[in-house]
Amino acid sequence: MKEMISLKPMTPEMYHAFFQEYENDMDLYLDKNDFTEYVYNREKVDAYIQKQISLKRLPFAIMCGEEMVGELKLYDIVSGKSATLGITMKSKKYKDKGYGTQAERLAIDFLFNELDIPVLYADSILTNTRSQHVLEKVGFQFLYADEQRKHYRITKDK
Repeated sequence: MKEMISLKPMTPEMYHAFFQEYENDMDLYLDKNDFTEYVYNREKVDAYIQKQISLKRLPFAIMCGEEMVGELKLYDIVSGKSATLGITMKSKKYKDKGYGTQAERLAIDFLFNELDIPVLYADSILTNTRSQHVLEKVGFQFLYADEQRKHYRITKDK
C-alpha cells in the first residue's frame, strides 16, 4: 500500500529542517554548468521565509507520516479567481514515489473546495519532464512553452 501524504502549514522551524537536508537536483538546470551543490545557510533561509510572508504565499510541508519530504506552495493568489502552485521535493530520494502526485491532488482539492478558487496555474522548467508528467496526471492542461518553462492550468469545472 502506498504511503499517505498530508500537507501541513510550513513553520520557520520546518523550513530550516527542510533546507538542512535539501539537495539540489542537476536535472532541473537548463544549463548543467549553472548547477552548484546546495549549502544550508540560516540567514538565507530566514530571508526566504520572509519573502514567502511578504508575498502572501501559502507554504505547506509535504509530509509522509512524520517525515517532511517536500515543500508545496500556493502563490499569486487572487481571491475567488486564481492561484499558482509550486512544488519542491527535498531530494531525489523522495522522487518517483508518488509523493508529489498525492501532494498536488491535495492542494487542488484544498484550493477548489476550501479556498473556492476556480483556476490553478503551474509551470515547469523545460527539462523537468517528471514534473510535467505529474502535472498532466493530476489534470493540468498544457497552455504554452517559452524559452525556459512549460505553463499549465487546471480549472475547477474540469
